[in-house]
Amino acid sequence: MKVTILCEGRMNKNPEKEMCELYKKRINLIKKSGFSNFNIKQSTQKEISSIIKEKNIHKKFLVLNEDGKLCTSVEFVKIIQKYLSNNVKELYLLIGQPEGVSITTDNCEKISLSKLTFSHSLARVILCEQFYRCATIITNHPYHKY
Repeated sequence: MKVTILCEGRMNKNPEKEMCELYKKRINLIKKSGFSNFNIKQSTQKEISSIIKEKNIHKKFLVLNEDGKLCTSVEFVKIIQKYLSNNVKELYLLIGQPEGVSITTDNCEKISLSKLTFSHSLARVILCEQFYRCATIITNHPYHKY
């Protein structure tokens, strides 16, 4: 499954971006996780809207939202494994601008990283780390301690 984190707004060069690149590299090196390609991309409203409109059984879209479903890392893995077992080819995760998501996402599944509020750049790092954790759990790597 191809996984893309779509970021509305700017993606500045900063330590958080470097951390995301590190996790991206690690995720893409893990074979047999089910992730064929993990990427982080700055996107416009227009690009995101067109991806949402093309949503089908092989393309899923998750929105990070403070009112979204809270889950543990293991529960997050179960969501991802469900997509993998249902033959989802592309998974998109949207991180909105600091003011929130600027497009209508009513028909998209929503998840929350925490009840806390994070900066845009830190949310990216946390999401990347959770995908790395997810890949290690799927492949029985000892990174995640139960």
